Formats: sequence, C-alpha cells, structure tokens
Amino acid sequence: MEILSRFIALCMLFFLFPLLFITSILSLIFQGKPILFRQERVGYKFRCFKIYKFRTMKLNSGELITQPGDQRITDYGKILRKTKVDELPQLLNIIKGDMRFIGPRPEVKKYVSLSKFQFLEKIKPGISDFSSIIFRNETQILEKIGGKNPYSNLLPIKVKLSEYYSSKKSFILDFKLVIITAIAIIFPAFSSKVLVVPKISKEIPELKYFFDKYLN
Repeated sequence: MEILSRFIALCMLFFLFPLLFITSILSLIFQGKPILFRQERVGYKFRCFKIYKFRTMKLNSGELITQPGDQRITDYGKILRKTKVDELPQLLNIIKGDMRFIGPRPEVKKYVSLSKFQFLEKIKPGISDFSSIIFRNETQILEKIGGKNPYSNLLPIKVKLSEYYSSKKSFILDFKLVIITAIAIIFPAFSSKVLVVPKISKEIPELKYFFDKYLN
C-alpha cells in the first residue's frame, strides 16, 4: 500500500500540475512570496516532518491554529481553504513517505503527547480522515465552542476519532473515506451529517453530545 500510495500521489501531481501552476501564479500575484507554507508536524512513530500547503495567511502570523474570525487569512487564502486546494501540496508529503491519503491529520508538536497519540505508533498521518470530513469548517465550530482556547475542547474529540480509525483501519474503510472526502468537496454537510456522523455516533456514543451541540 505504501508504494501504491506514493505512485498514485506522483500521478496526481503530474495530472494536477496545470492547477498547481495556476494556483502558484495567482498566489504570487495576490499574496507574493512565499507560495508554500511549511510547518513542523508530528508523524509516524512521533517523528517530526515539514508539512506543505499553499500559503493562505499573512506572513509572520503568530498563532499555530486558525482562530475564529481570523484576520490573518487573506482573501485569496479563503478561496484556497474553501476549495481545499491549499492541501494539494501535501501530495509531496505522500511521495516523501511522511503521510498517506487517509489517516489522522498531523498535529503541531505543541498539542501532541505520547500518551494520547499512541495511534501514531501504528499508522501514518494523512490528508483526510473522519475529523477532516466532520470538522471541514473547523473555524466555525471553534467559534461555537468559544472561550480563550476552544481548540483544547476540540482536540480530544479528534484524538478519539483517530483512535477509532486506527482500530478499524482497512483497505475498504480507506476506500470509503476517499470517496466521502471527494463528495465532501461539493457536499460537505451531506458528507458529514449523513455519511459519517450517524455511524460514528453509534460506534462512539460519548461523541454524540458534542456532535449534536456543535454541528447543528
């Protein structure tokens, strides 16, 4: 699967080159350099790596996590985030072996503990997973949670979803998540509230309260 993932990522990079090129040129015009955003994340076996994204925020933005109503995101960056085009450079991370297509989203070192992120001993982080589908509009959810550090309330939910994925991981599940991720680009609410949340709520009942409170 590792070799297959890298091969598919390489093919996608080739076929998506026109889109990546146009996005890069527009980024230069509307935001200037640098085009790419690099940030250290924690990966498989707790090894750190640099994740790649198209830059969507102003330079020297400070905080590691996007905040509700974040003024650091540029107008062009909002378009990239909404369409998820900003994530495409992570194909390079797959080719390098840092990530997979499906797996827990990699966190910054500040939020990772050895005890709570044990799933990283078994699986690599990925571009998409249950959390990225359910919390596609994460900034809006953080705004609903409120408080000085809303991410501290969201992170344990993400960890539970990552543990659940790790325990159920299979080729069929990965394939399903690839399909749901593709659907989520056009129908995010349907993908989350119809295709994912009901099943997760049955499998992990303690998450139902959080979903009911912050996803509706």
